[in-house]
Amino acid sequence: MGLRQEKFHDIQDFRDQYMAVSKVCVELGLTFGRYKSDAKAVLTAEGVKKQTNEQLKEALDLVEEEHHAIIFLYKSDKPKFGKFIEEMENDVLQKMYPFPKPLETCAGY
Repeated sequence: MGLRQEKFHDIQDFRDQYMAVSKVCVELGLTFGRYKSDAKAVLTAEGVKKQTNEQLKEALDLVEEEHHAIIFLYKSDKPKFGKFIEEMENDVLQKMYPFPKPLETCAGY
């Protein structure tokens, strides 16, 4: 998937191109991000203790969809969307470590 959005490539056109490549991958039997462990983690986070096959399939679909969204963002035009991606990464990191840093590290010492 060496596809990347070029500098003057419209985001909608790039999305359409990405979706076409994604459909080809599905036809070839290639999947992205379909890991049962990830799907089970999603269901566990939602409070589902005993997963049915249908719930597991829905969670797998969700995980794959989110994975494609991440790939799409990283393949988009960095000068246009880099700040947005950086903010999203910071939001994720903040959730992983929600506590403020020690004052010494914030002051640059």
